[in-house]
Amino acid sequence: MTHRIALLPLMILAACSSDTTSRGATGDNSADTATGSGADTGAGSGTEDSGVTDTGAEADATTDTESDAGGSADATTDTEPSTDTTADTDPATDTSTDTTADTGADTSTDNCPDELFVQSDPAPENSAYPDPMLRAYCDADYLNIESNGIIGYQFVPMTPNALRAQTNAWQVPLVPEFSDTLTTIPLLGVVAVAINGIPIYGANEAATPGNYGDPVYNAIVDFCNGHTGPQGDYHYHALMQECLAQAALEGVPSPIIGFALDGFPIYGPNGCLDAACTQVVTFSSSWETTGDPSVLAWDNHTFTPNSDPTKLDQCNGRIGPDGSYAYYATANFPYTIGCYHGVPGPSVVTGGGGGGGGGGTGVPTACTAQADCEVAGACAGALGCECATTPMGQACIPTCNTAADCPVVTGRTFTCSAAGLCVPAR
Repeated sequence: MTHRIALLPLMILAACSSDTTSRGATGDNSADTATGSGADTGAGSGTEDSGVTDTGAEADATTDTESDAGGSADATTDTEPSTDTTADTDPATDTSTDTTADTGADTSTDNCPDELFVQSDPAPENSAYPDPMLRAYCDADYLNIESNGIIGYQFVPMTPNALRAQTNAWQVPLVPEFSDTLTTIPLLGVVAVAINGIPIYGANEAATPGNYGDPVYNAIVDFCNGHTGPQGDYHYHALMQECLAQAALEGVPSPIIGFALDGFPIYGPNGCLDAACTQVVTFSSSWETTGDPSVLAWDNHTFTPNSDPTKLDQCNGRIGPDGSYAYYATANFPYTIGCYHGVPGPSVVTGGGGGGGGGGTGVPTACTAQADCEVAGACAGALGCECATTPMGQACIPTCNTAADCPVVTGRTFTCSAAGLCVPAR
């Protein structure tokens, strides 16, 4: 069953929280700061079960094998996407300081959280790249987020892939619907969006070279837990609150630092155990490491239901005393979300994923011979797949006669190449 839950209560500051607003970056290891207008006022803990799905594909050159915006593997040599450095006039670029007193009430007059999204100032160290671009606005049903994927702090290469501007666009439900039926998140691709407009991926890499290992455990992410995929798409695998808002402080509830694609917010690690916020704790995941997470990250972690109120449910979230649901960024696996506890929004692409008990290995599947692409579940193409050489290595690429034969992936457009393979349109 599903339940409609308004987003506005999630944005209400707890009575004991502090409200600060900062933006921009000072370079080096400085944070890309954005407004965080909401501390958690909830309590409780879920002990649900679920797994994780696929929105597209991830495949790295030699270290990171992910695709941008949940897209598929590129069967052709990657070319520079167009960049959008147009100045943003949306409220998301508002540079005014939030001086709202911490009264436990939100003064906004609508249900649109666009004010949480603040365009970063360009980092001096990133002069070789386009300036960050971020726009957030709401229509009747969705929070719309558009960005070029450029960070506002120093880019530190952690993979062989150069940072490139993207054309990112997501629609997040304004009024998320809580569901008792959990939905698996993508094994590969976008699961959420941070308030600086950077996509958030799940807690695993792709097949090559990491065999779906945990990139945080394998130390192939930067100081903000991000790195670039083969399309030059910078993305997070975990969240550091100080890279998005004021650093988490003991005894202070965390603000919203992102939104899952089902519409529910992602807070930093701290929250209140009661409505009056007399107890502020740091939440942790209920997933336990059971094997070697350097490979097959989800298979080497197990979710164990826990009645400890500081432990989160399988999706890495909880229901507060006001009835609102939210996810939390944790220091331990799966770091952001482990599954969707809400009804998937239009930017969620399902099918073929794994993680947290879900089957499948994602799209595209790594291969060494054509027979690998003929195994059940290995191919996402309606007309079959070919074991083709891509910039990320050998992978099962969907075959096609026209672009209509290619998989539908949110945020990416595919075309049918002269070789009869589905490749990202440029």
